[in-house]
Amino acid sequence: MSTKNPFKNERISQFKSAGILFAHVLILMYYMPYFILGENSSLLIHDNLDSTISWVKIILDDNLFFSSPSTIVDRVLNGIPFSSLYPSYTFSTLIFKSLGIFHGYVVNKLIVSLIGFWGFYLLMRSHFLCLSSNTSRHICIGTSLIFSLLPFWSFDAHVSVLPFIFFALMNLRNNINKPYNFIILIFSAFYSSLILSGMFALFVLSSVFLRDVIKYKRVNWLFLSGIICLTLAYVASHFPLIYSFVFGDFESHRLEFHKDFIGLKSALFRSGKLLLFGQYHAHSLQVLIVLPIMILSLLGYRRHGQKVKLLIAYIVLSSLLYGFRNYEILSPLFQRIASYVPIHIDRFFFLNPMFWYVLFAVLLSWFANKFRPRKWVVYGVIIIQFMFVVRSHEMWVNRKNPSFQDFYDTELFESVKLIIDKPIDTYRIVSIGLHPAVTHYNGFSTLDGYITSYPLSYKHEFREVIKDELNRDSSIKDYYDNWGSRCYVFSSEIGTNFLGNGLESIDKLYLDYEKLYDLGCNYILSAARINDDENLKIELVGNVNSSKGFMNVYIYRLV
Repeated sequence: MSTKNPFKNERISQFKSAGILFAHVLILMYYMPYFILGENSSLLIHDNLDSTISWVKIILDDNLFFSSPSTIVDRVLNGIPFSSLYPSYTFSTLIFKSLGIFHGYVVNKLIVSLIGFWGFYLLMRSHFLCLSSNTSRHICIGTSLIFSLLPFWSFDAHVSVLPFIFFALMNLRNNINKPYNFIILIFSAFYSSLILSGMFALFVLSSVFLRDVIKYKRVNWLFLSGIICLTLAYVASHFPLIYSFVFGDFESHRLEFHKDFIGLKSALFRSGKLLLFGQYHAHSLQVLIVLPIMILSLLGYRRHGQKVKLLIAYIVLSSLLYGFRNYEILSPLFQRIASYVPIHIDRFFFLNPMFWYVLFAVLLSWFANKFRPRKWVVYGVIIIQFMFVVRSHEMWVNRKNPSFQDFYDTELFESVKLIIDKPIDTYRIVSIGLHPAVTHYNGFSTLDGYITSYPLSYKHEFREVIKDELNRDSSIKDYYDNWGSRCYVFSSEIGTNFLGNGLESIDKLYLDYEKLYDLGCNYILSAARINDDENLKIELVGNVNSSKGFMNVYIYRLV
């Protein structure tokens, strides 16, 4: 008589369903504060509120969805191509169009986490873990949940979609010829960035393909078709970027990007910092638990499989590449490469969060199988890492920042429009002590802005306006001349305080007002009063205070 339990598979299925359901409940709870607080939520400012969100708002306001790359966005920097404002066509913009900016942002973030959970779960279940025990299933669901709640930057799935890409392409590599693999690849290309993570995932997977060709002396056509599918999908989704690169009719200000060379100690320090703490745009939060687990497992057992060794090697090498990119000996080589292919070659680190947590899950599973009586240790480690990740919630980390509502303060800028009392499309402005993203969000046409690629000629022209202020402060001069993506009106007295709060006055403002007027500027919106009585080029026409006291805006007219 068979001793097999006929209900075993049913119990396993019920466990998996309950565990996955519980994970989804936790993900929803994680995002619940956004829905409760609404626009009073405090969000990330850097490379988020100060840029990407305002770009989406411009697309919404000007009905620029899926516009031609050469379409001119007239109200930014005196007119820039759509490809400079937003270099790709993404599904996230459709969600913004349907739900508005704030709720579109939150729902996109929620979708990004769900993508991260399912992509990681499927990747681990299919290609890394054998889910033959409750402990393995706990580990798979737990690490998938942790990965899904990492504080991913902004609102597209640049990092969280990578497990899905690897899942689909590894399926094809293993001759699992199912349509859903190609659907996943196409979806991923329209919800992530080619230049941030996509091309590096393609490089790694193409390297795997070439290694297979060399090792097995044959071409895996199904695997190759998946790589080609992903590449073509990225070409379609990033058509504005590729069009501007191939057919662009202007030299980008990025040609003047320059960083000082660093020595060996500084390069090693940067590499070690990435290895320990990850990178700002691709958080992995590995230092407390994940990294020690890796070190302990290697010390205790040195015969880990090839996959573990390759994961560790990739993480270490990508960290070294990040640290040594500006190393005085190697930097000329990297600059030469960048002159042909304008990418940040050190961005291989965008794959590190996925690899850290694959490594984490594999090593936990090994530990659980090797030391069966101590499974509770594994569960404890997962819970501690989960709490550490939750502690890094965007709203908690940025709790001292102004809320979404305070940052853009639409009520205050409606009052500004009433004081100016002209059709908003008939005049142009610049801001001082305020991110131009704020005025973009509120519908103004601006000569300033934070744009990742715009004409170098405009950068030089705008510099004539602010050159005297730059010469008074070497730090902002270096900031503008050697980077310049923030094409702002700088004040040496304010520096890089662009939040608009805590500023009282500017005693002297050394701008070329005639040049500013020639560029088409009519008004200056300043977060601080300009106490320059000798300045006959500007006239104060009013000021507005935030109802919550967060910022003041002084409105000056060029005369």
